[in-house]
Amino acid sequence: MLISVHATIGAVIGEKIHYSLFAFALAFLSHFVLDIIPHGDKALIKAYRNDFKNKAMLYLIIFDVISTVILLGLMFYLRKLTYSPAVLWGIIGGILPDVMVAIHEITHKQFHRAHKAHDWAHEKLKWSLPLNLALVYQIIILYLLLRN
Repeated sequence: MLISVHATIGAVIGEKIHYSLFAFALAFLSHFVLDIIPHGDKALIKAYRNDFKNKAMLYLIIFDVISTVILLGLMFYLRKLTYSPAVLWGIIGGILPDVMVAIHEITHKQFHRAHKAHDWAHEKLKWSLPLNLALVYQIIILYLLLRN
């Protein structure tokens, strides 16, 4: 799932919950629930793990981080979100599992349990989607979140 989806859902949770700790916890858990839904990156992740010269996953990550910053900035600018500690903690909770996995991938030591939980969520359903179809449905999710 794109970081932009996790961050946006975390922000919306923070907007609705208003309590930082609960927003963080719910957004953190929502990350794993969302990752159960096939989202088209299995082949890219496998290629990236097997060959770090594979640039497709790296480009997707860079695009995703930039689009997340732009999307959240627009949401605040258009007043779809009101800045609050709960919104900030929702965003952090929503993206933290991916940050922990990235740290584990680099160090191969830290956040081993988070990495296992993340892999479990990704592998829970055995079927997959092509990346282009998965990106379309993730954009639809973002649209549905933003239209209110």
